[in-house]
Amino acid sequence: MNRTLRSAFIALMMLAAAIPAMADDTKLTYDDLRASMSENNTALLSAGEEYTSALIDVEDAKSNYHPQIGYTVAGSYVLNHQTMDLDLGGIKEWANGQEIKAPTQFPTFPEITIPMSSVTDTLPDSYNMVVDVSDPYLSASISLVQPIYTWGKVTSAVKMNEEIAQAKALQIGDTQAQLDAQLKASLASLYYLKDFDGILQEMKSDADELVDIARSGSEAGVALSQDVAQAQVGAKQLELAIVQVRTQVDTLVSQLETLTGISGLTPEMIDYVPDEDFYDRIAHADRRTLELQATGNGQATMQMLDHMVSATQYAQKAADRSMYVVPDIALSVSADYSAPMTRDFVEQSAWGVTVAVALQGTIWDGGQRLNDRDRAESATRSAQIARQQAVDTIHTTLAQNFASIDLALAQIDYQDADIAMLEDQLAVEETKLEYGTGSRQDVIEKRIELNQAKLDRLTSRITLATSCHTIEYLTGFTAQDPQ
Repeated sequence: MNRTLRSAFIALMMLAAAIPAMADDTKLTYDDLRASMSENNTALLSAGEEYTSALIDVEDAKSNYHPQIGYTVAGSYVLNHQTMDLDLGGIKEWANGQEIKAPTQFPTFPEITIPMSSVTDTLPDSYNMVVDVSDPYLSASISLVQPIYTWGKVTSAVKMNEEIAQAKALQIGDTQAQLDAQLKASLASLYYLKDFDGILQEMKSDADELVDIARSGSEAGVALSQDVAQAQVGAKQLELAIVQVRTQVDTLVSQLETLTGISGLTPEMIDYVPDEDFYDRIAHADRRTLELQATGNGQATMQMLDHMVSATQYAQKAADRSMYVVPDIALSVSADYSAPMTRDFVEQSAWGVTVAVALQGTIWDGGQRLNDRDRAESATRSAQIARQQAVDTIHTTLAQNFASIDLALAQIDYQDADIAMLEDQLAVEETKLEYGTGSRQDVIEKRIELNQAKLDRLTSRITLATSCHTIEYLTGFTAQDPQ
């Protein structure tokens, strides 16, 4: 009996949840839970926001095709007026003895000679020139820069962001599929575990009765005290298993609440029956075909990785076309206007328009552009390696889950036969007890052994369901797929 109870305890430690015996009128189907998950799951919502952000990045990249227009408006006022002394003495001294000859239009008339001193003598020795800016002054400008030719850098940036956006769009569907598989596996576990609490309680009741039998035998001198202690340890093991399993119930329910966004969720609220025919179809499907589906171009995971590889390749093209000396060509148009903020601002205003074709390039920046090119090449290689790593991981995961399915099916087949045999043996022990040729202890031990086999079968069912839903996510297998 001790070996049987220990096996039961180990099997119970592997389980993730148990079903309390209470019931609730509210029933949620898989479709209800999935709809709530689609609306409330944070991982799915985050994937949607990442896609939105990626679309904005595409629009940012496309904006470089269009002209960049900016303006500046400024008002100025000088509080401290400046006075500048202009010394005219040097000019007057130089003008002494100088003459201005003005030729006439007729050769017969002599040239007119005018002494400069007659002009400069009228000037003062010095002159105070005041810069009058007492009135506020307004200046405004507007500029337009239109790229003409950038050697494909803008186009490469746009295509890079478009590839990332497509990967993010696929990520939404991939996240949904992953969460669907997780939800189905959890619900299947709950379905198969619905009888666990009853089985555990029955086993605990039988273990307590064995303790009483052992104690009575010890008092009558037909059993050792060690037999009593052994029976008590077995009962304690079941008590601990019940507590641990029910603790796992709370953990699983909490995970389901996180998945679906439904608070106050209980196992009794869920109406879900696993599709065992679907599990059988996956188990007997052509595995080579499933591997090809999992790593083929039609699978969302592979498409995401392909888009990321393409994005890095476009980034590499942009880096290659941003090397030294190669100039970008752009059209630049600017208009300026200035005027004092007075009533006669129209007469004193000024404006101008400048049109230019500009070439801009980098001769040397310390090697940063070379590093950018090398970094882009490394990113492309890393994306290609990541894709191959994903393929290897998928192959490994599929092989592990196929092996798990094979083992679970073999165990279920064995456990079904074992349960049938134990049920017959239990019937025999009960008949022997009825006719007085057997013992109550033999009946209880056989019943505990039978319940242990039932727990093992439930554990195998859970393993089968989890592996099948994992393969469903990796391969996109559906109930309509051919075997």
